[in-house]
Amino acid sequence: MWKAWVVLCVAEADLMGITPITTPQLHVVLYLANTLADLFEVTRVRGRVLKRGSHPFFPDVQQEIDQLAFCGVLQIDEVDFGAKGRMSAHYGLGPRGQQISKALVAHSNEAARTAKLMRELVCACFGRFLDASSGIGPIDANYGDMKIMDGEVVDFSEWKRENRNLELARLLIDRLRALRPDAQRDGVRLYCDYLDKALATE
Repeated sequence: MWKAWVVLCVAEADLMGITPITTPQLHVVLYLANTLADLFEVTRVRGRVLKRGSHPFFPDVQQEIDQLAFCGVLQIDEVDFGAKGRMSAHYGLGPRGQQISKALVAHSNEAARTAKLMRELVCACFGRFLDASSGIGPIDANYGDMKIMDGEVVDFSEWKRENRNLELARLLIDRLRALRPDAQRDGVRLYCDYLDKALATE
């Protein structure tokens, strides 16, 4: 499932002319998709999100991303070498990626809903806070939990019911509807609005 999510995410970014996207940006979008999946009736995927500095990182998912790049589904345009041996690749859609993403959406209602979720997130994140910083950690409702130490797993309803991102998104929807009953803004955009404004004041 993670491979499908990655392909759909990069494909939606590619359709909007946003690729290549960096490793941290990709992990942030996947993290937000997993925490807000219920808003689009998408089944969340199990994955260990490590608290690693200021942005979420899925160590298991990175292996899936690397395999997709090795197989030509994704392509790596360049690589940035950071501190402590950390690398950040810039991913685009490879020769097989577009074909696979179209086949996924055409043959699966779940994939079609996932693609729509990724589209909303790509629209809501890029051109805004994710262009400037992938460091959503301190202000994200789940990741910013001070009880979770660096290097530990962030729990966003994988093992317990609490998912603070989803709770906040639904609260924002309710507040907007109280002010403007005709408003059609979804929780994904509202939560990303919250992140954008919070990061701007950091």
